[in-house]
Amino acid sequence: MLELDLDKIKRLAKRRENDNLRFRTYLKGQNGNRIDKIVHKLNAEISAQIDCKTCGNCCKVLRPYVSDSNISFLSEKEGLSKIDFEKRYITIDEFEGEKFLKETPCKYLEGKLCSIYGDRPEDCRSFPHLHKKHFNSRTLVVIGNYEICPIVFNVFERLKAELRFR
Repeated sequence: MLELDLDKIKRLAKRRENDNLRFRTYLKGQNGNRIDKIVHKLNAEISAQIDCKTCGNCCKVLRPYVSDSNISFLSEKEGLSKIDFEKRYITIDEFEGEKFLKETPCKYLEGKLCSIYGDRPEDCRSFPHLHKKHFNSRTLVVIGNYEICPIVFNVFERLKAELRFR
């Protein structure tokens, strides 16, 4: 049975924080290709049962990375120059220099749906990134998304069960 209640997921995330960090350590000692294969299978199964367009929680709390081409598109959509758009809506990571939308919730979130869904930034399209390789090297980010995203929560919990983690 999938857990979809965002309030319950957030409560369980707080309660399971230490266990999730222990599981992260456990995963580091596992074969990365095997873990990727399991995660990709679980992600396909679970994401097929959850419609992200009825949730939108990621858009409420995360700030997506935006490429220069995303900025060009969005600035044109807003009727602003790239410079003005960046001044108003972009923040730059001081360590890596990457650009992110600065507002939370996202300025393009309307209800639970992205108003630019078909043209949303790649970072948004790709979320929650469970289809990507090297899951073992991204577990800290996954744990951060565990309390935000029902897909991540359910995949992570099923992964624990599949690996018989206690």
